[in-house]
Amino acid sequence: MFKKKIEEIAKDIGLNNISILPRDVSPRQYVRGNIRQKKVILMLYPNANRSNKKDLKNFMIIGEKLSYYGVRVPQIYEFDEDKCYAIIEDLGNRSFGDCIRKYIIDKEEVYSLATSILIQMRNIDALKDLHLPTYKNSRIYENRRQIIDYYMHLKRGSKPNEDTVQEFLSVWNEIESNLPSCPQGFLHGDYHLENLIYQGQTQETERCAVIDYQDALLGPLPYDLVNLLEDARVDVPEEIYKAMIDRYCWNMKKQEKENFLIWFRVLAAQFHGRVLGLFIKLAVEQNRDSYLIHIPRLQKYMTKSLEYPVLEPLKNWFIKEGLDFKSFKDLDGDNLRKIF
Repeated sequence: MFKKKIEEIAKDIGLNNISILPRDVSPRQYVRGNIRQKKVILMLYPNANRSNKKDLKNFMIIGEKLSYYGVRVPQIYEFDEDKCYAIIEDLGNRSFGDCIRKYIIDKEEVYSLATSILIQMRNIDALKDLHLPTYKNSRIYENRRQIIDYYMHLKRGSKPNEDTVQEFLSVWNEIESNLPSCPQGFLHGDYHLENLIYQGQTQETERCAVIDYQDALLGPLPYDLVNLLEDARVDVPEEIYKAMIDRYCWNMKKQEKENFLIWFRVLAAQFHGRVLGLFIKLAVEQNRDSYLIHIPRLQKYMTKSLEYPVLEPLKNWFIKEGLDFKSFKDLDGDNLRKIF
């Protein structure tokens, strides 16, 4: 069914030499091909529902603003809102992650470029220019409960009741009510190495192109840096990790930086809890067991986060509930699905 839809659209727009790219956790599918000898990408939502049409529209609006502020993004050549697809510039297949794996550029340069783009994106007036949804009204924030719905479910072998979920959310309310202020701004929302495409030896910010920004938000600025430096799929050397935080915070006053780092750790705990649940959810509901390999890294991140005083109420609640972050003896997809 899906392949037939691609073939129909390809015929309509004259797309040939097509190759379907690997799918990620998003609702989008990407197809590489040529139109009149120009390399392009077909970005297609297999389900042309209202939510996905909104996603497509956001992609175009946000991309225009990012370009205005000097961030390299793919050009949009053509789109069809009803059929929910766009023909966009092919920026190549060298993600920053791929550059590290193939030793094209070294890790420090990769993370320096990625952090430079984040610093550049702080200039975007997300409230005035884009009217973005806020972090606290987003699915990202709402889904912080996935650590209970899926990770705790797996650890206990049974589904936690709603009272347990509400207790967990109350603990977060307590933590957040005692936090200092935090600078708010444009958040990509999924800022990791696979969404950054290397563009070769050009001017510094032009060497990095940004993709998959349609879920952008207005929210606490440390979030994207957390996503970059504590990605579930890759380990960042400690010296690079510290250097990038210092790079991002270099012009902050002492108290500003302290507040930033408190928020960094709080957002990290929310992020890793959500992703722990998400990766288990993907294995349970979509048989995407490849994500389970990253669970031990996420458990280490959570253990690290819970050592910070600001998260002591959460650590104590996990202890009370008997929820730990020790490695699983056997994290096999088939066994996991039996539990759910």
